[in-house]
Amino acid sequence: MENYTLLDHQGIIHYETIGELIHTFKDQIHARGIQTGTYKKVLLVMIESLENIMKHSECCPSGQAPGTKYTPVFTVRKNLGQFIILSSNAVKKQNIPPFKDKLDYLNTLDQQGLKEFYKKTITNGLFTNRGGAGLGLIEIAKISGKKITYEFSPIDDHCDRFNMTITIDETAN
Repeated sequence: MENYTLLDHQGIIHYETIGELIHTFKDQIHARGIQTGTYKKVLLVMIESLENIMKHSECCPSGQAPGTKYTPVFTVRKNLGQFIILSSNAVKKQNIPPFKDKLDYLNTLDQQGLKEFYKKTITNGLFTNRGGAGLGLIEIAKISGKKITYEFSPIDDHCDRFNMTITIDETAN
């Protein structure tokens, strides 16, 4: 089985960046002959992860060069028949408890539970102060079919780095 990196990005994420990364990803997928079902799953998780970085990166002083402790990182790798999507960005410590609670809750749900939680979330009419309904992580969990692996590591007194790993099995379809 082949092991390789499809994408490796360090830097601020904007809508334009997401578009460029999607284009690069599509080129990689076609060149490597990856199956359509796998491609769609990885693409959807990739988009949700990048949008999460874009919307929820905090603590990043403007003008920071790539490679600083605040810089978002996004990587897609293939390893042993699985695609591994790694995302990392700075978040304010004060926002971690409810975020961690949601991730822990999602990790307790099976596919049916995720579907029900998605329906409940989409119909409750509540939107975050950033304009979303909080569906991104639910989508990621539904699509991957696996637990969301994550950790928070301290950056400074006000911020932690949020590291998330999503694994998607390669399909034969």
